[in-house]
Parts: sequence; C-alpha cells; structure tokens
Amino acid sequence: MNFRKAQLSLIFIIVLLFHFKAFAGKSGKQFIDAANSAIRYVGRIDFSDKENPRFDWGGVYIQFQFTGKSCAVKMSDTRHDYFQVMVDNLPAKVMKVTGDTILMIADNLKNKLHKVEIVKRTEGEQGTATFSGIYLDEGAVISPWANVPKHKIQFIGNSITCGYGVEGKSKNAHFKPETENSYKSYAPITARAFDADYHLVSHSGYGVVRNYGYKEKTSPEPMPSKYDQVYDMKEKPKWNFSNWIPDAVVINLGTNDFSTHPFPDKAVFQRGYENLILRVQKNYPGVPVFCIVGPMIDEPCYSYVKEMVEAFRQVHQVNNVYFVGVPTYLMIPGQDLGADSHPNYSGQKKTAAFLVPVMSSVLGWPYNGDEFMNK
Repeated sequence: MNFRKAQLSLIFIIVLLFHFKAFAGKSGKQFIDAANSAIRYVGRIDFSDKENPRFDWGGVYIQFQFTGKSCAVKMSDTRHDYFQVMVDNLPAKVMKVTGDTILMIADNLKNKLHKVEIVKRTEGEQGTATFSGIYLDEGAVISPWANVPKHKIQFIGNSITCGYGVEGKSKNAHFKPETENSYKSYAPITARAFDADYHLVSHSGYGVVRNYGYKEKTSPEPMPSKYDQVYDMKEKPKWNFSNWIPDAVVINLGTNDFSTHPFPDKAVFQRGYENLILRVQKNYPGVPVFCIVGPMIDEPCYSYVKEMVEAFRQVHQVNNVYFVGVPTYLMIPGQDLGADSHPNYSGQKKTAAFLVPVMSSVLGWPYNGDEFMNK
C-alpha cells in the first residue's frame, strides 16, 4: 500500500470510528450484552467470559432478531478478521474488524422485525474475535432466531473448506484475507442446501499426516491435532464434544498430504485417516461420516482414501462411512478457480452439487438445489 492509500485508509477508519462512537453514545440507544439468551451462537466458541465470547475458527456465526430502525454491534479482534453480515437476507456487507470497534450493521430501516446474521469469513491465523454485544434503538426488542435448523453437520478440512481465495479474481491471484470467505465454501453451501447448522474445523495447508510443503513425510501437528480444540490457534482449552452433536460429519483432507513431495507412505496416511474416523465415531457414536477427495487432488490420494474407506467398513463392520470422490476435471480454469488455483464460488458450488445428492441419498434429507446452482 502506498503512502497516499494508507493516508486515505487511516482517514476512512477515523471517520468510521467517529460515526460508530457517536452512534453508541447517542441518547435513545440501548446496549444488549453478548450473554443475552436471544443471541444465537453456532461454532466452537469460548464462553468462559459470557459477556465477551471469543472465537477464531472460520465459519463461526451469530444470529439474532430485533425490532427498530438501526443496529450496531460491539466487537474486537487480535488481528484483522473479515465478517459477512446479512440483514433480512439482503446482499451481504463485508466488515473488517481490527482492535476494538463498533460496527454499524444497519440504519434507517423500517420499524419492524429484522434478522441479522454475522459470519466469520477468515480462519484462525487471521485473528481471534470477541463479540461483546448489540446497540439498538431505545424501546427496541431483541428476540430469538426463528426457524432453527433441524440438522447439524460438522466439516473437518483444509483450505477448500475454509473458502481460501474463493473471491480471488483468477487462479493466478495470490491469497489475501479479504478474498477468503468461509460462507462461500462448499461446506456452508451444503449445509444451507439441507437447512442445517454447521461447524467448520478447518485450517489451510493442513493434512491428515502431512501439512503442505513439509520437508518430511509426516508433520508433527497435522489437522487431527486441532480436532479437539476450542480455538484453531491454541491447544487449550479443549472442546467439549457433548456441547454440539452433529447428525453427519464430512472430512475433506488429503490434498495437502499429496500436493508436494515427499508423499507420506500409504500405510501411514491410511492409518492416520482411520484413526481420525475412529475419534469422530467415539465422540459421535453412529453418526455417518463422509470422506471427500477433491477437487484439487487426484491420485494417489483418491485411491488411498477410497481403499481405506472400504477396508474400514469391513474391519470395523460398519456401513456408515462413505467415500465421495470429487473429480478435478470439474474445475474449469478461467471459470471455477480463485486465488492460488483454489475453487472460487462457482467451483465451490460444483463441489457441493457433487456432495449433496450423495448425502441426501444416505441421510434421507431433502435438499434445496438453488444453493449450488451456477446462477
């Protein structure tokens, strides 16, 4: 960023902060703290301070309804996270949170019931966010989210699940936090097609036993090491698996294990994947597990995972673990690829369109195909 742009950005931030602080300080405004029972939180969140819940996983979302003409929220962040904000299903706003701030969600609305959803677009490396509460008009009322989904899906994955580069202009564009959008990854698209809640446990560059570009065949802390964490970027506290029990689990790992050499040994990779499935089944007995390969990787990962799933079903005598191969040829260069050749929104919708019918057939859930139609 050149000096002139930096100067303009600073002025813009100062103006925004002045506006937000002026809004919060106005008479006729009321503050609703984050512990209010009408606020709905979905994702791995640390509630040790109930009035200031903290989280860093991408895809965490907050929902509430309110009456009145305006709404702002009080948030903070350790770095620079981006959030997707939707009011009454209107086109989303993208808001950046750095440090302590008050975000103007909506103003000059009709005085009626409104819906707000705030989604963390960026993953753990971009920062840890704190949500502290809501500013409403005096006399306005906050109410619980209506039509809570019946189903829940957990997604365990890497950059594809995170929505890395999904808003990048081309495959030659490089990653920027502002082009990452978890909301547009195949995982939330799949969940929305089923009208399901979702948790994302995903981190870019991580694999089953080997992370992207690691110099040896296995990495000391691959994705399974994060599986039981409340925070993506901190080992403690540990997640209480009884807090949220999914109806299905989707694992999309293996791309980073085999994207660069040296590849992990077949037996080591398959054993690591099998151990992850066993951990999932221990925490959620009887829950179906869908193991995806693709759309950024092919052989040998494709065959290794397919073979592992078939062997797992036989050895453990279960029929609720499934293989889903998403072909790499679905991704058309110039059409379906975003930053660093990751799937863009079109590519993510294609992945969801491949996965959803399989899950629907297994689970017996109807789905809304509008979520992944390439419009």
